[in-house]
Amino acid sequence: MKFNLLQYLILLIVIFAITFVITPVFRSIARKLKILDYPGGRKLQANPVAYLGGLAIITPITLGSFLLLFTSLSLDLKLQLYLGLLIPALTIAFIGLLDDIYQLPPFPRFISQSAVGIITSFMLYLSGSGVEIFENKSLNSIATVLWVVTIINALNFIDNMDGLATSISIVTSLAMFILSYQSNQYLVAALSLAITASCLGFLFWNKRPASIYLGDAGALFLGFLLAAISIRIDLENESVPIRTIVLILILAIPIIDIIQVVISRMVRGKSPFEGGQDHISHLLLNRGLDQRVVLFILTSFALLFTVIAILLAEVI
Repeated sequence: MKFNLLQYLILLIVIFAITFVITPVFRSIARKLKILDYPGGRKLQANPVAYLGGLAIITPITLGSFLLLFTSLSLDLKLQLYLGLLIPALTIAFIGLLDDIYQLPPFPRFISQSAVGIITSFMLYLSGSGVEIFENKSLNSIATVLWVVTIINALNFIDNMDGLATSISIVTSLAMFILSYQSNQYLVAALSLAITASCLGFLFWNKRPASIYLGDAGALFLGFLLAAISIRIDLENESVPIRTIVLILILAIPIIDIIQVVISRMVRGKSPFEGGQDHISHLLLNRGLDQRVVLFILTSFALLFTVIAILLAEVI
């Protein structure tokens, strides 16, 4: 199925509008049910903030994907979309929602997230959509697992400041739209743009001072989709090192953040699964920078990295 630019524009506007409208509805539900993120400890906000923002992003993307059932797409493509992307994403989002509501302990939460990541990454690999950087099939399978699990948790880690994870997701998904569109992967491009649109609609309510958060449901949902879509993009550049660098660059900020957080905590003898104010955003805030300035800096670097990635993929 081939889409033209007008159809992509309509998709962008419709998903943006739906997300923009339904986000306050989920905010009201969260406040009524007391599903809130309370201040204190490592939290930066001064007042309780509603969760369930993830549902505002999940809903339009899921409904839009279900509409593809009525298109002329082949059964194989539909199965790849639902079994390899949508159903796993919804599964891991459900785990995140349980955490938002019941505040699961860090280690069991990480294990459950990783278990879903491992299972779904194998599904991706079996469908021919896994990481392919080695000649050995087993090594590629392990690399797929590591990539999916790392990105899922990296985006969840960086969701620690108003608008940050949402802004990073916008930049990353827009880059994936450009790369997949240039590779004539129109369905992958459409899903990437749907993520961009939903995050744009949500960002209005999530920017500082945020009145609603993604929560683990939203962060895990986005993290899985970004990880899974990124390794489905069929870059025209056949150089394995370049293809690997491109994938890393479009998700550079979350990757850098999770690496430095895990290393710093292990050096200090702390569990990587415990929360703390040791993320890149916190380190910049500790230097006296305003939250809006920190958001601008990290988003700008994310944008710079994605531009370099696109140039590498197309030029070299």
